[in-house]
Amino acid sequence: MLSLIAKPFVWAHHSPLVHRIFAILDKIIASINKNIAVAGLTIGVIITAVNVCCRYLTGLFPDIFQLSLTWAEEMARYCFLWSAFFGAAYGFRKGVHISVTMLLEKFPPKVAKTCVIIIHTLNSVFLAFMTYAGAMVCYDNYMLGYMSEALHNVPLWIFLLCLPFAFFGATYRSIEKIYEISWMEANKVVKNTENEMIHDSVLKD
Repeated sequence: MLSLIAKPFVWAHHSPLVHRIFAILDKIIASINKNIAVAGLTIGVIITAVNVCCRYLTGLFPDIFQLSLTWAEEMARYCFLWSAFFGAAYGFRKGVHISVTMLLEKFPPKVAKTCVIIIHTLNSVFLAFMTYAGAMVCYDNYMLGYMSEALHNVPLWIFLLCLPFAFFGATYRSIEKIYEISWMEANKVVKNTENEMIHDSVLKD
């Protein structure tokens, strides 16, 4: 029975086509996460800087300039929110989130591998729940018809789409890690985790 269940997974693991499909999918998701994180941070900083300059000029010359951007604070806040969530999702691919492997090194290889799989499984369950919760937040805001405070014609749920999308990307990457570790030799799991944190923390793609 177990061999029948495992057969499609074994086929997928050894299939170049499946590997290529998942490699392309991984690159697309990673690119989306990285680009949105960079764009959100850049736009947020620019909007904040421009608004500060406008307020400074208004303070110096109140009779000449009335340049304070009423929408800038909220818009910058949402830009930083998108940057933070998609940046965190990208961090799951790069392995840059805080991880302590000191305790795992004390365990036998098979126990350490089991612990790592359990950790990623619990992590995937949590991230999947947050994806669902984020989608429900967007849905509730859509049904209630909430609008942005500063941008009155823009529905609030549009800004909150970062929640389900970012958590979905993180969930995919966490599940992908479970798959990778499942096929890895037990004595290489902890060492690979440490090398990935060091290598991917400094590697630029």
